[in-house]
Amino acid sequence: MTYPISDMIIRIKNAYKAGKEKVNMPYSGLKENICEVLKREGFIENYSIENAEAVSTKNINIKLAYYESKKPTVIDIKTTSTPGIRFYKKAKDIRAYKNGLGIEIFSTSAGIMSDVECKEKKVGGLSLLKVF
Repeated sequence: MTYPISDMIIRIKNAYKAGKEKVNMPYSGLKENICEVLKREGFIENYSIENAEAVSTKNINIKLAYYESKKPTVIDIKTTSTPGIRFYKKAKDIRAYKNGLGIEIFSTSAGIMSDVECKEKKVGGLSLLKVF
């Protein structure tokens, strides 16, 4: 696997398209932090760590969120930075994604944050993904 974040995004996107309730993927600390931001912003319902005591077989189980009409909360999710091309933004250059209806997730010196949190704390960083 070349880029685990991209794999995570594709798994979430495919699960929403298939109408699944949950999606399972290999664990990493970065993925857990991204899940925390997605949960806080309401794009996923919940997540849990499976086999937490065994390091090599840890998994993240994500419970996907849907509206009452069974429509997914995520319309589009895509990576912005790749291993070959990195996009960094200063705090003053961060704009609301889709006029505030979506979020952009950043890896900053203060941790993984959404675009709104970055503007509040006046910190910039590496743009990881965009969710709408």
